[in-house]
Amino acid sequence: MATSGQPTTFAELYGDLLVRMRADTTSAGATETIAKRYLNIALHDVHIQQNWPWAERTATLITRPPYSDGTVSVASTSRSTLVGHGTRWGLNLSGFDVTVATTGGKVYLSNGETHVVSSVDSNEQITLASRFTGSHDVASDYAMAYAGYKYFQDEYALASDFFRLIDARQFSDVMNVPVMGSQEFYRAIPRNATRSGAPEVATIIELGPSGSADWRPRVVFYPHPDRPYSIPYRYITRNLAVSSTGTAATEMSADADQPIIPVRYRHILLSYAAFIWYRDQKDDQRSQETYQEYVDGVKRIAGDSTPQRDFPRIIPARKRRTHFFARGTGGRFTTDPDAWDSFRE
Repeated sequence: MATSGQPTTFAELYGDLLVRMRADTTSAGATETIAKRYLNIALHDVHIQQNWPWAERTATLITRPPYSDGTVSVASTSRSTLVGHGTRWGLNLSGFDVTVATTGGKVYLSNGETHVVSSVDSNEQITLASRFTGSHDVASDYAMAYAGYKYFQDEYALASDFFRLIDARQFSDVMNVPVMGSQEFYRAIPRNATRSGAPEVATIIELGPSGSADWRPRVVFYPHPDRPYSIPYRYITRNLAVSSTGTAATEMSADADQPIIPVRYRHILLSYAAFIWYRDQKDDQRSQETYQEYVDGVKRIAGDSTPQRDFPRIIPARKRRTHFFARGTGGRFTTDPDAWDSFRE
């Protein structure tokens, strides 16, 4: 650990914390584990506070056009299997490195049903996430035979490190796509299958864990895109640490890892970690002292002036008025006694 200077690496941070807490290092393994855990809790708490400029990222999302070539049929015996006739669902789109249809896309069928695609099995077969409910045609033994359809995609995965949008009310400034709450979105737009065009509004949804605890955030557009659109957006990352090799991670683990917080602010982690440590030791006085130290530190960081954190100022409106002057021109005298009190002069 460095003997002087601001702590930068994970090892320097937990080493400083152990010294500050006068921790018993005879059982170094257990004590270091506690210090590391508290520092990572502090790292996450700092980034819950607000959208810090060092956590801002940009990404670009490319939408997919609808596809309706050929016809489809559904056998009565296998109502979750959609069979294509003259379709090319598994074909790679030139220049996009994606297939025509994909898992998570949707199929709008001629009877008005909309189904989510569970898997694209081939150019002419898709497995649906739900069963087709159309009636059984006894003569053809099909639930639906050689009917029209439309494949479309209104949901898109966001960046793998996406945590939240920088502006909760705007998905993209470039395309002017505002964001609605998911409940409001689905109340206003219960059916998103019939209309296509340039996205006019969006909502952010979370699909929840699927085989792991990782988040699966997605954006839903209305109407569903009618062609490929390149939509840039800005977001806050959930990767809060970087390894010595430059690999991003959600938290610090190896000694050489560093938080994404600029070096000049990193000591704030020690204040919060000390607060938790004292709290767990039932030392209420020191716990409150170190928590106040942490709060004061966050306020100082938030108040640090940078171009990307330019705070708005209230400036009174001023109007030009006709003045009466005894001599010459200028703004020294006015006949309105309330002008100064109302910030109009």
